[in-house]
Amino acid sequence: MERMKNEIVDTLQNLTAIAEENSAGTEQASASMEEQTAAIQEIAGASEGLTNLAQNLQSAIHKFKI
Repeated sequence: MERMKNEIVDTLQNLTAIAEENSAGTEQASASMEEQTAAIQEIAGASEGLTNLAQNLQSAIHKFKI
């Protein structure tokens, strides 16, 4: 009976350790996704800026065409 109790306790401890590892992995994945989201937003902003710059350049070029 004591052996069975010890096996159950060991199994529960192992499951707890696995759950903690999974939780840590999930937190890391979440942080990584937040970083990627911020980077994508930054890229989108830069893309908008480049689009505006290209449009302004195109307008300036048309002024000099004969």
